[in-house]
Amino acid sequence: MIELIKKLKNPIIQEAKELSKFKNRINSEKIQLRGIEQIKWAKDSKLEIEYIIINEFEDFENYKLYTEKIYKTSDGIMKKITNTKYSFPCIGITKKNEKIKPIEDFAILFDDVKDYGNIGTIIRTGKAYGINNYLNTNEDFDPYTPKTIDASRGTVFKVNFQRFNSSKNVIKYLKENGYQIIATSPHGKSLQSTLKLEKKPIVLVVGNETSGISKEVLNSADHIVQIPMSNEIESLNVGVASGISIYELKLKEILTMLSEKIISTLGREINVTSQLIRKAFNIKLKEVSDYTGDQIIFLMVLKRENKISKEQIKEQFGYFDEKLEFFLKKLYEENLIIDHEKEIAITPLGEEILSKLWPLQEKTEELILNDFNEDEKNNLKKSLKKIQNNCLKIIEK
Repeated sequence: MIELIKKLKNPIIQEAKELSKFKNRINSEKIQLRGIEQIKWAKDSKLEIEYIIINEFEDFENYKLYTEKIYKTSDGIMKKITNTKYSFPCIGITKKNEKIKPIEDFAILFDDVKDYGNIGTIIRTGKAYGINNYLNTNEDFDPYTPKTIDASRGTVFKVNFQRFNSSKNVIKYLKENGYQIIATSPHGKSLQSTLKLEKKPIVLVVGNETSGISKEVLNSADHIVQIPMSNEIESLNVGVASGISIYELKLKEILTMLSEKIISTLGREINVTSQLIRKAFNIKLKEVSDYTGDQIIFLMVLKRENKISKEQIKEQFGYFDEKLEFFLKKLYEENLIIDHEKEIAITPLGEEILSKLWPLQEKTEELILNDFNEDEKNNLKKSLKKIQNNCLKIIEK
């Protein structure tokens, strides 16, 4: 049931009100969300909403789908909570999901950027290009102001932040971890579009709206580049300039490190793992039979599906034309499979062979999953199932 709060001194109201201040957000590791859109963004980002306060003029029916505790209070108290003159339909309180993680191969460094709208725009643009890590040279950096949340369309909840208390410390951290620091300046020695990157992770520096990038950071940069502009324009908005730099540098980073990126792709990792599992199964199978791992796996598929077409065999096993015929020949000759209504089915003898070899399949699987505990095995299966389901969603769309 919804609970009505009439007094400003109520502990729930006081906590929500305190979170309109930056220092209290930092100390409590909580965020004040303003309006239903910000609450939805937070929930979509898997943040835990502790409770929701709705304006007395709001219809509770609009919040019936929310399982969080809901309070109702006056319009005047709502304005006190946000410390503004504006009426908000609702306020949400959520816990931060801010964990310090190692930065990836592309990050953005905010060097004393002040405008919360610009910060949100840059985070949204960066996230669009797969950039998940944002550092800053100011310990008071706050990405969770209402303006930043709105400008980023909630992407601030999906990225990682690291605060440093000085330019010196963040530069030291980046250098020690092998990052090349790229700064933009109207006085850069080379054009951004002609920059040649090293095969090292990148940090793009975004400077203060008025004074630009600090001298300390510029002096430590590996590359200082400029964006060419017409003489009639002195400078670009920091959000616009960052968007141009992110696009160009992300493209260059991909081209420079393409071989390394290919090696680390999910598809390649799964494909390599699949090939190694097949080879391991083949090796163990040859110890006791003349069948290949693919032939036994094919019999498993037939037993599961009852029958299968040659087109499906091509898709699942990658055998075509002569290779396909050779793959099936031994199974036909030994009466393990038969043709059935233009498809292939397993025979009783095929089922018998499969059952006899099944202990070997289990033994090989145990060897492959050696040193995995039961929780790890179950989590692996769950993860693979999630990947399969997500792929099916893409295929169905």
